[in-house]
Amino acid sequence: MMILREPKLVFIKTKKTAGSSIEIALSAKLQDGDFATPFGKEAELQRPGKQYIVRRSVKLLRERAKGEVQARYPHNGIGVVNRYLSDIAEGCSSICVERNPWDKAVSAFYFWMHQRGTQINDANAQFLSFCRTRLKFFSDFHLYSEGSDIVVDRVLRYESLDSDLAQVLDDFGLGDVSLGDKRLNSGIRKSKQFDVFYGENWDGEAVDVVADLFRREIDAFGYQLPTAEEPGAVGQTAN
Repeated sequence: MMILREPKLVFIKTKKTAGSSIEIALSAKLQDGDFATPFGKEAELQRPGKQYIVRRSVKLLRERAKGEVQARYPHNGIGVVNRYLSDIAEGCSSICVERNPWDKAVSAFYFWMHQRGTQINDANAQFLSFCRTRLKFFSDFHLYSEGSDIVVDRVLRYESLDSDLAQVLDDFGLGDVSLGDKRLNSGIRKSKQFDVFYGENWDGEAVDVVADLFRREIDAFGYQLPTAEEPGAVGQTAN
């Protein structure tokens, strides 16, 4: 999560949507009095000179929330901003990024396995097990909504992130900010072939598991089953 009082922008960091890369890019604009949650050690090195702002942010949220939220957690939602940081975010517009759930699930699977050093030797079976037991952690609808209502001002699409983000940055006078050519963790996913995980005819059990876990996102944004060429919202509609 990041709050820039100038140019009045709140960024809610969802999972597996290039959130860390966006925050690193925006960190160039961090000033005293802004708010930013921490990265891991390696990523933190990519925003030199800003660590004191991060430390102050963690301390501030810890004092205000009094243990009700994790002050160092990078994926706190708009509700945390409204409840504990409304003075900093006053007058700000809020944005986040969302991603096609079936594509996001595969990315999350590779990330999960990589983080734990687990070898993938039966991708289909391991992916299904992951979806059943761990994937729910990667649903972020609650971060930018209240009940069934989306309450952030803009939801950018991961599938068109470069153009969507460029438009936002231009709107907020941040035309000199850019993601650049390299995104964090972008080399972890080894395959974009969906049939390995969902079946050649999208008849694998994981299709419905993902649909059930991400029903709110699918209903809100009209996501459909993806293809390797266009992972956003093309193909047949899920049941």
